[in-house]
Amino acid sequence: MAILAGIDEAGYGPHLGPLVAAAAALEFAGPDVPEPDLWRPLADFISKHPPGRGGQMVICDSKKAYTAGGSLVTLERAVLGFLAAAGLRPRTLAELFQATSATALPAAAGDGGACPAAPWENPEALRLPLQAAQADIDDDAGRLAAGLARLGGRPAALRLAAASASRLNRLMTGERNKAAALFALAADLLAEVLRLGAGGPVHVTLDRHGGRRYYARLLAGAFPMTAVETLGERADESRYRLRRAADGPRGNAEVRITVRTRCESSSTAAALASMAAKYVRELVMRQMNAYFQARVPGLRPTAGYGLDAWRFLDDIAAARAALGVPDAAILRSR
Repeated sequence: MAILAGIDEAGYGPHLGPLVAAAAALEFAGPDVPEPDLWRPLADFISKHPPGRGGQMVICDSKKAYTAGGSLVTLERAVLGFLAAAGLRPRTLAELFQATSATALPAAAGDGGACPAAPWENPEALRLPLQAAQADIDDDAGRLAAGLARLGGRPAALRLAAASASRLNRLMTGERNKAAALFALAADLLAEVLRLGAGGPVHVTLDRHGGRRYYARLLAGAFPMTAVETLGERADESRYRLRRAADGPRGNAEVRITVRTRCESSSTAAALASMAAKYVRELVMRQMNAYFQARVPGLRPTAGYGLDAWRFLDDIAAARAALGVPDAAILRSR
């Protein structure tokens, strides 16, 4: 059994809302891992160009699938379609978190304890699918399952690790910055992917984190029982091989990790991970917007970026004061 996976994030740059990282993993029966670009061999089933031709499921960079304030349909069909192909059909955001073994928004081990939940964080109340038709999701699930079966594969897992503003602020303490916080989330997901491998080869493609080029030390720190070999470090791509001790849970099976700029364009699994991360971030942002819109008449929603984030904070200042919502619950410190 071999695992082909991708890890990506959404929400690295904004002032408001969660930072969400996701991992999408595919399992193949043979000993060999396919190339990360599955759009070519599965061209009859999936497309990287929205809206796709008839009979194609769209799996693409989330930036192509969604623009701020737009429709969530393309994201929703891909994410829920992948889960449906794996036999999972979450009906609420809470069930989606359960289906993806998500690190809870906002609590996590290792960040100094649980952070108090913000009042708008109510995943049980958000019903899914939000915009896409269930019939379309089921059709996409069938297409993906049929395409992967042609290659001897199947959906293995979708995993999420998310940090709300409050948790992110706790992760970014002392000398730890946002890049370190993001790698911590990605490392959690990478560990999940390695556990899925069950001794077979694992190939993972990750999106490059900002301008970071060298990852060997970070990988060695995250996986201290693993030998990290650097295969190459270029301006656009860094490649590593990980090997665990023979008596470890994975034996000496090869783990290859590629960190690449714009990996969503070259790795189908990474593109799906980017869609999952963006989908979950937008669902949480819609809950936050709806919470304050119910309390501030005429309030315009925000995507959480740039000057509009500060406009939103100004517009809700009186409501936040009355509700007792502190800055740390909504605004990132860095």
